[in-house]
Amino acid sequence: MTYTREQQIDDAFFALSHPVRRAVLEHLAQEDLSVSDVSKPFNESPSQMTKHLHILERAGMLSRQKVGRVHKLHMEPEPLKEIMDWLIHHQKFWDNRLDALESYLHTLNTEK
Repeated sequence: MTYTREQQIDDAFFALSHPVRRAVLEHLAQEDLSVSDVSKPFNESPSQMTKHLHILERAGMLSRQKVGRVHKLHMEPEPLKEIMDWLIHHQKFWDNRLDALESYLHTLNTEK
């Protein structure tokens, strides 16, 4: 099965939809952390943290490397770049539409 760009963007938005997952990414943006270190600041059960980390992994936003018995987590920025590209595309679309509306409304006001 092919993983489409739309599915990647959907997974990325879903991953970012929870405050714990966003906070995990903020911590990992500073430095790579072990699973236990990244879990410390949160009042989440181990199973809940595991679910959050799996969602971030599925979205491609983090990777893990096993070093001995420790799992080190690393933030992967590519899905965030995809979201930014998507947002910029839609921002340009709406900027053009709103500029056209502004021009039309200005024309209506000057005709009065």
